[in-house]
Amino acid sequence: MDEAPSRPADTQEFIAMWNAVTAEHLTHKLTATLQQLGDRIPNAPVLRAAEAEALSPLLIHAFQVAASRDGGVHAAVQFLAEYGAAPTP
Repeated sequence: MDEAPSRPADTQEFIAMWNAVTAEHLTHKLTATLQQLGDRIPNAPVLRAAEAEALSPLLIHAFQVAASRDGGVHAAVQFLAEYGAAPTP
């Protein structure tokens, strides 16, 4: 049987738990959305679930960069360009 989730000890722990749940939800939703886009955009490649799921966290972070006070679309594209240019571990 699943154990009941524990209550956060403080505000910082609550924020961390909230961010984890939100990230999981957005990743799930964006994964499905990315797969559907392949069906709606002419000549677009169809992403399999694993490919869409792998891209989702990176795109969510780029969206967060775009939404930040000092961000914007240019900053988000720059983030993606730098991420793509970085050496793989």
